[in-house]
Amino acid sequence: MSALDEVRPLVESKVAQLGFELFELRFFGAGPRSIMRITIDKDGGIAIADCELVSNEVSALLDEQNFFGEKAYTLEVSSPGIDRPLKTERDFKRVIGKDAAVHLSIAVNGKKSVRGKVLDCKDNNLEIEINEVSVSIPLTNIISGKEEIRFR
Repeated sequence: MSALDEVRPLVESKVAQLGFELFELRFFGAGPRSIMRITIDKDGGIAIADCELVSNEVSALLDEQNFFGEKAYTLEVSSPGIDRPLKTERDFKRVIGKDAAVHLSIAVNGKKSVRGKVLDCKDNNLEIEINEVSVSIPLTNIISGKEEIRFR
């Protein structure tokens, strides 16, 4: 089990206690330092004060657990942003009624990239309307997805 696998449940629990969802947790090297990047989310979006709160609380938790020992690290906390990736059933449910671009591992109707209106997502299947036709795509076939942001 990696150190990240050990600390993930602790970070996820702390983030949840603070009223946020852990959207993503990454740990990687950057020169002589390491970076732990935490992405949080909540209904209504994330403010800078939310990131500051999570950063302070998780930093104290990591220090208490001595996760990094004496190794220098940087803790970054941010929101998924407007162009957040769509990965899970919950992510796709958030954009029901909106357009999304989805990249697939197995082609649907001869295409590995499709765009359409998200109709629903349940039982690990995305229901998306492509050219006025409803198509069901298993989430396991989705490599990546993003909401299509349209400016008027």
